[in-house]
Amino acid sequence: MARIHILPPETARLIAAGEVIERPASALRELIDNALDAGASEIRVELASGGIDLVQVSDDGAGMSKEDLALSVLEHATSKIETADDLLTARTLGFRGEALASIAAVARLEMTSVESGTEMGWRLRKDIGGNASLTPTAARRGTTVSARAFFENFPARRQFLKRPSSEAALCRTVFNEKAVAHPGTTFVWASGGSSERLPAGGRLERIAILYPDLPARALRSFSAKTDEAAFEVVYTDPSCHRRDRRYVQIFVNRRKVPEWGLAGVLEYAFYEYLPGGMHPIAFLFAEIDPARADFNIHPAKREVRIKRLDELKNAFLTAFRTHLRVELGAGPTDMAPFLSERQLPGISGYSHGFTPLVGAMSQPAEARERFDPQAWEMPGEERPAFSSLGKPDSPAFRYLGRAFGPFLLFEKDDVLYILDQHAAHERILFDELSNETKSSQELLVPAVFDCPPGSARTRLSKSLCELSKMGYAIELTAESCVVNAVPSFLGEKAVQALAETFSNDGTNELPGFGLMATMACRAAITDGDELDPAAARDLVARALELPLPRCPHGRPIWVKLDRTSLDRMVGRLVQ
Repeated sequence: MARIHILPPETARLIAAGEVIERPASALRELIDNALDAGASEIRVELASGGIDLVQVSDDGAGMSKEDLALSVLEHATSKIETADDLLTARTLGFRGEALASIAAVARLEMTSVESGTEMGWRLRKDIGGNASLTPTAARRGTTVSARAFFENFPARRQFLKRPSSEAALCRTVFNEKAVAHPGTTFVWASGGSSERLPAGGRLERIAILYPDLPARALRSFSAKTDEAAFEVVYTDPSCHRRDRRYVQIFVNRRKVPEWGLAGVLEYAFYEYLPGGMHPIAFLFAEIDPARADFNIHPAKREVRIKRLDELKNAFLTAFRTHLRVELGAGPTDMAPFLSERQLPGISGYSHGFTPLVGAMSQPAEARERFDPQAWEMPGEERPAFSSLGKPDSPAFRYLGRAFGPFLLFEKDDVLYILDQHAAHERILFDELSNETKSSQELLVPAVFDCPPGSARTRLSKSLCELSKMGYAIELTAESCVVNAVPSFLGEKAVQALAETFSNDGTNELPGFGLMATMACRAAITDGDELDPAAARDLVARALELPLPRCPHGRPIWVKLDRTSLDRMVGRLVQ
C-alpha cells in the first residue's frame, strides 16, 4: 500500500499560508505593501487586541473593480507581474500573489474597495475555509482590508501567538519600518485607544518622529548615486552610539532586510569615530536595479540576494567615508542648538563618550613597590604632564584661559573654541602611535612590574608585536614584565599607561586600533591636570593641525561658537 498521498487542498493552503503569515504583524506587512503599490498617499492602520482580533489597513489608492476584487483572494493572483522575466524589472513591493489568499486561509477577511473613476464600490467577505461573497456598497475611494480572528480555527497555531501587547509591539515595528521607507506617504496608527498621525515629509524628519529616543538635533543625512544604485544614509553624530545594532538598519528597494554585507560596510565607515565594541546609529536606504536585487528567495520577501554586491559596497564606502571626513572632521560648529537640546545624552541603551576597555591599575602591593611610575627616570630634562614635540606653524589664535577644569578657551577667526584638553591630547598621541616613523627611548633603569600567568599576561603577550611597533621594548619573564624602552613622545606616562591598559581586571581583547586608542587615552593628560599657559598654547596649536579633530573614540575635541550665534543667544540678534 502506498505511503505517499496528496494533501487535501485546505491543508496545502494552510501550509503555504504559514510561510507567509506567521502572526498579525505578517499580515500587516503584506497589507501595507499592497496599499503602497496601489499609490496611496495616506495609509491608516487599526489594531484590536494587538492585531489578534483585528488588523485593518485603509488606503486612498487606486482601488479595485468587482472583477479584480473577486480574483484577489485566489492563490497566485497578482497584477504586478505576468511572466518570470517580469521579476527582473518589478519595482512593486508585492509580486508573488500569495498575500491575500494566505491571510484568508488563517483569518476572516473583509475587503471594501472603490476603483478610481467610479462611484459604486464592492465588499468582499470570506470566512476561513469558506467561499467569497461580493455585495455592492458605498465607500470612499481606495481599499479597506480587515482581517479578524487570526488562527481562530487553528488552536495549535493560535497558542503560539504572544500576548496582545507583544503582538502590538511587533505590528508597530512593521509599521515603523514601512513608514521610514516611505516618508512621502502619510501614515496613521490606531491601537489600544491611542492614535498617531505621521504627515508626509522627509526621511530625516520621519525618523526623528518615529524614534523619539534619538536626539533629533544630532541627526544628519547623506545621499549619493552610482550608475546602478542610489544611497541615502540618516545617521547621528558618532558621539551618540550604542552597544547593540538596533539602529543599524538596512533597506533595499524600500524593504528592511538583514543584508549583512551592506551593514558591515556601514559600520566599517564609522570605525575610526567609535570606541571598540560600539555601533553607530545609521539607517541605510539603497535603491538598486531590480535586475540585481532578487527578493524571490523568501515567501515573505524578508531577504535579498544582490548581484555584484562588492561593487556596490566599494562605491558606497568610498563616497560615505569621504562625506564623514568632511562632515565630522570639525565637530559641531554651533553650540546654540545643543544648549537647548536636553535629550542629547539621554538615549536609552547607548553609551555617550568613551568607556575604557579595562579598569584602573590594580597590581598587588608588592608590584606597586617594584614599579612606581613617578620613580623611574628618563634621560635628559624632566618632562611635564604635557610636553611639546616642537612648535608647528599654526594659524594665529588667541588663548583665553582655562574653564571648568579640563576645558581650554581660545579665539580664532571670530569664533570661540572650547577645547577638551584630554580628548585633544589623546588624539595627538593616537596619531603619533599610528605613525610608522616613531622613535623609542631606552630607560636608564628598566621598569618592572608583576605579570603572573592569567588573562592580563595572555592579553599582553598577544599584543607584544603591536606594542613593539609603537616603540615599546618589553620582555616577559616567568612572573614579571620588564620594560626596557618606551615611545619617546609618551613621556613619563608611557609605563603607567602600559600597566593600566593590561591590568588584571581587564577582560577584553585589544586589537590593533583598540590598543592604540586605549594606550593614547591612558597616556593623555587628564581632566585634573592643570597646564601652564605655554603648554596650553602648544596643545591648542597642535590640535589645530590635526587632520581629524576627534578623539580616537569618536568625540569632537572641541565645540565652536561663532559671533552670530552668541549675539543671538544673548538677544543682540532677533530672528
